[in-house]
Amino acid sequence: MKQLPAATVRLLSSSQIITSVVSVVKELVENSLDAGATSIDVKLENYGFDKIEVRDNGEGIRATDAPVMAIKYYTSKINSHEDLENLTTYGFRGEALGSICCVAEVSITTRTASDIFSTQYVLDGSGHIISQKPSHLGQGTTVTALRLFKNIPVRKQFYSTAKKCKDEIKKIQDLLISYGILKPDLRIVFIHNKIRDSAS
Repeated sequence: MKQLPAATVRLLSSSQIITSVVSVVKELVENSLDAGATSIDVKLENYGFDKIEVRDNGEGIRATDAPVMAIKYYTSKINSHEDLENLTTYGFRGEALGSICCVAEVSITTRTASDIFSTQYVLDGSGHIISQKPSHLGQGTTVTALRLFKNIPVRKQFYSTAKKCKDEIKKIQDLLISYGILKPDLRIVFIHNKIRDSAS
């Protein structure tokens, strides 16, 4: 018996959290809601396997927090287990972005109200920043995930039929509609390739 390599452990634990396209969308939209967003755009290409993009107008990520924004178990939501009793956010574990980084190629573009310009960060599989550059986007955060499940072929194989892919799109539509019902002032737009659907 031998211990699994750290990279394999990360991949296994991430594939328990990120199990589908809809799970990526759910985690990213809930991050947007926790950031106070009133407008969220969700864009997919090829059912989300080529590209998932979630853009919001929330408060953005501070430059001082950027180096750990996608490192697992770093969170701005709680400081200790006592905070769990008064939790008002969707996310708190600090796992979502790090888990997505393990199964896709992730970049994050973000700007706070005090920033002069936005910054695009490209992340590696463990959530560390490997490059950054200025960007032109307004306040808020855009998370882009490319080539989902590139390193988990069996997960991608599960969606090999058109029916399963269409079912996944329907689940995403239902999820976004539910957020729209819970938050009537929220504007949500969903685009799959060229198909536009508004849940606002």
